[in-house]
Amino acid sequence: MRFFFLLSLFFFSAAAASGQSDKLEAYFSFDNCKGIDDSGNGSSGALKGGIGCTCGLRDSAMYFLDNNDALNLVGPFADVFSTSDFTVSFYFRPTPQSSQQNASQLVMAKQDSCNLNNAFWVRYNDKFGRISAGISENDTLLATVTSELDPNACWQYITLTRSNMLFTLYVNGIWRDARTSAARIDLTNTTPLVIGDPVCPLDLELKGIFDELRFHSKALNEDEIKKYNLRADQILTRDTLIYLGNSFQPSVSQICVGQYIWSPLTGVDNPSVAQPLITPTETTTYKITFTYDDDCIAQDTVHVTVVDPATLDCNQVFIPNAFTPTETPGINDKFGISNPFAVDEFISFEIFDRWGGRVFAANTALETWDGTTNGKPANPGVFLYRLRYKCDGVEKVKAGSLTLLR
Repeated sequence: MRFFFLLSLFFFSAAAASGQSDKLEAYFSFDNCKGIDDSGNGSSGALKGGIGCTCGLRDSAMYFLDNNDALNLVGPFADVFSTSDFTVSFYFRPTPQSSQQNASQLVMAKQDSCNLNNAFWVRYNDKFGRISAGISENDTLLATVTSELDPNACWQYITLTRSNMLFTLYVNGIWRDARTSAARIDLTNTTPLVIGDPVCPLDLELKGIFDELRFHSKALNEDEIKKYNLRADQILTRDTLIYLGNSFQPSVSQICVGQYIWSPLTGVDNPSVAQPLITPTETTTYKITFTYDDDCIAQDTVHVTVVDPATLDCNQVFIPNAFTPTETPGINDKFGISNPFAVDEFISFEIFDRWGGRVFAANTALETWDGTTNGKPANPGVFLYRLRYKCDGVEKVKAGSLTLLR
């Protein structure tokens, strides 16, 4: 049986994505606990008090512990606080407080003497676990947003965007709140941006760990925001399916965590390590608990569906229609048969480019394509696949198209 390529049906014509710049104006990684702008654009930070240096998301982070700890930022990045669109993003890990007060810690502000004239601010209320932020030109022209933090996480990835008159708050990459002002707000002022140092009489000093601060002169969209999400306190492996008798090893973020505990214990070879080998005997939702040295506790889960190969129908063979090699390591980065054990008798599984050239050929139903050809990454676009196998002694062909995304 010959396989005909109907290229006119599958031809993929994608416009060249210019990949609009993120317009990064300043990036403070706080590596080696220095207030240096790693973007090279010339901004700088001045440390006040005795800010500690502790384990951070990539290297080190700033630890605001004492009442006089603060960080003042100045430089070209401040130009985003005018009438332009902008994005401000950062990570922080609040330190659990034994005495919670109904007042807010000053996370950051570019605000003069606590008035609302041309002001930007971010505050955190420890008692309610709530983040709030605002932009204002005066007492009547303003926009404020607020949200509870993620109760299952210790590290909180906060992103604020201003697009024209829309002010938006994201927590851990998820949209939480937005407000539209009556007109475009002018934030222009000459005060430095302050982190951790009270501005208003009722402000409390920031207590916790602060890291990965970025300023952009555009409002990032959700996909761009996700690009900077380091997914701390998370199981990186998505909900998955395995076949009875097989094992899997989950990928887990390992950032400054003191202790890991997995539950339930069934099928887990070592419940106190970050990435144990797990051999479930039935469909199970596994939970990991992250405990930090400051007693902050985070949790995440992964649902594992267990399938007995003997129950599979060879007439129901599933093949996905897209994958993303190199974009999300360990997640959707291989292309192959979704339920290979349903294949009774494997004959061939091939992938072709749109000109009919073969870029991959499997030897078994279990083999997958990593998105490379001749050892080099294949260009994104549409490819064709063809699977030949026998089901109950009858030869079958399953063919279709797939999209490689980068």
